Amino acid sequence: MKPTLCAWLLIGMVGSLLIGCSPLAVLSTQQPQAPVKTESNGAGPAAPSPLTSATPSTPSASSAAMSPATPSLPPSPQPAEAASPPVLADRKVTLMAVGDIMVHQEQLEAAWDVRKKAYDFAPFFAKVAPLLKSADLAIGNLETTLAGSDLRFTGYPEFNSPESLAAALKQAGFTAVTTANNHSLDRRETGVLRTIAHLDQAGLAHTGTFRSAGERERPLILEKNGIKLGVLAYTYGTNGIPIPQGKPYLVNLIQPALIKQDIAKARALGADLVAVALHFGSEYQRMPNESQKKIADVTIQAGADLILGAHPHVLQPYEWRTVTLPDGSKRTGFVAYSLGNFISAQRRDYKDVGGILKLTLHKRQDGQTVVESPEIIPTYVHYVRKAGKRHYVIYPLPQTLQANQKDPLLNGDTYRYMQRLYKEISVHVASLQSKKKTG
Repeated sequence: MKPTLCAWLLIGMVGSLLIGCSPLAVLSTQQPQAPVKTESNGAGPAAPSPLTSATPSTPSASSAAMSPATPSLPPSPQPAEAASPPVLADRKVTLMAVGDIMVHQEQLEAAWDVRKKAYDFAPFFAKVAPLLKSADLAIGNLETTLAGSDLRFTGYPEFNSPESLAAALKQAGFTAVTTANNHSLDRRETGVLRTIAHLDQAGLAHTGTFRSAGERERPLILEKNGIKLGVLAYTYGTNGIPIPQGKPYLVNLIQPALIKQDIAKARALGADLVAVALHFGSEYQRMPNESQKKIADVTIQAGADLILGAHPHVLQPYEWRTVTLPDGSKRTGFVAYSLGNFISAQRRDYKDVGGILKLTLHKRQDGQTVVESPEIIPTYVHYVRKAGKRHYVIYPLPQTLQANQKDPLLNGDTYRYMQRLYKEISVHVASLQSKKKTG
């Protein structure tokens, strides 16, 4: 080996010892790859391609020979970004509710189809069905039993109607019916059990009367569009017909402690709102009495958001009521004291006028669910005898009047009567709330 070459090799080895590198590093041209970091947003440098380095260039071999190497340290851990709370989308459900669904003897005659040899109630609801079907949920008060022909079909005073009524209600757009009222026991325990069975067969949800204690302990929950509505129903009594001993579950009676307990159960099952149907008040009285107001307040204190009243057979006003809770806080609920007769054979003195309560159940982005935009759509039960046969048809007043006298069953006098009713009822149902605004 020549002296010159040996000298250069010796210098290289000494240099390697001084800078802590292997002699092979001087000869290598390959640089170590740094970790690739993807930017979480577009404000910083563009995300590098896997085929190119995204880090500042590492020192070259020649610069390494010129200066001491800096020890390589692992990258400092970056604090994780706090997860943003999920943003909930607004959800809304349209609810409609009606009052008493009754079948008097005259309606049985009207529903009988001679050709089919069967009872057909669908024509009763033909004009109002499109409106009910436009709602997400529709509820009514079934004030009759469906106990079978062997127990004889009758109207007042003890009602028993053909089971085809249940199918007609389902077809008309109803989601559920309440069955706790003063006619629940018109065919005694058998009538309660058969009514429930026929509602089940028709696919109609129901609450207020029950087959067992266990069934009564499960509140009805209606769910639509991610909103859960608990529905409960109670009556002031059963026309003096006693509830069988040892079977209080057959019919829910208005008892504050029971209502409070059931509302709590509905909440435990995830109910966002709770509607309570109360069969109370004085028949044919167009204004709520003090007893109704007191019961409504107690029910709101127990946790109800919405009260659906029935029994007076005429429309009573609605109002928002605010109550004080034991801890001093306030709670507000919406009360429709009586929605009147939805279908019956009763005439005049406002007994042939009902109301469809329409409102919005709104689950907001903050997770709270509230009742909004209540309104009453007045309805009128039109009766006419044609070709020797009775006809009963429910007409929604605003939609009928907008149609501009195009219905062949209605004459000019009827349209004028409807116009007068519509104006008067619209003022009447809002009268309690109007007093609050001006008081």
